[in-house]
Amino acid sequence: MSDDTEFIEHAYSLMSDQQILLAYLGDVTPELINAILKGVKNDSVAFQEEEMQTKKKVYNIIVESLENITRHSEVEEKQLNLSLFLLGKTGKNYYVVSGNYIYNDQIDNLKNMIDEVNILDKNDIKKVYRNILAEGKISIKGGAGLGIIDMAIKSGNRLEYEFVPVENNISFYILKTQVSSETT
Repeated sequence: MSDDTEFIEHAYSLMSDQQILLAYLGDVTPELINAILKGVKNDSVAFQEEEMQTKKKVYNIIVESLENITRHSEVEEKQLNLSLFLLGKTGKNYYVVSGNYIYNDQIDNLKNMIDEVNILDKNDIKKVYRNILAEGKISIKGGAGLGIIDMAIKSGNRLEYEFVPVENNISFYILKTQVSSETT
């Protein structure tokens, strides 16, 4: 079985048994971002039973996810410029999944940042966020920065991630953020 087939099967297994509201695989452009955000903002069907606060949290996480894709997709190989974006719902939980190719030398910084954020409680995450803003720098270790912290604050949940090796020095980075409509 080829690596591409295994990757597609892996992605499909992530989506099985879940309600996919929006899925995109391709080049993320400013026009696409505007279309996605406009569509989500005006979508009264997907969010019909949800409070406005839940919709705002999901919307903000979508913005951060799309910004992360456009700012951190630095792989120059033309055949590896596709990105993944999913918006879905499972029960009372909404989730946003983003994915893009990254160089393997970026993995440790991303893992460290996400792991550090995941061990903090909501108040400590907010303190870190305010400190970074006050100091005017992204972070001591570098890496994902304020976007990751903001998604953790907005979601109130741990961020899930995975790095799928693609080539010798390239992996596909998948980030899943979940928002529970019950906890708003």
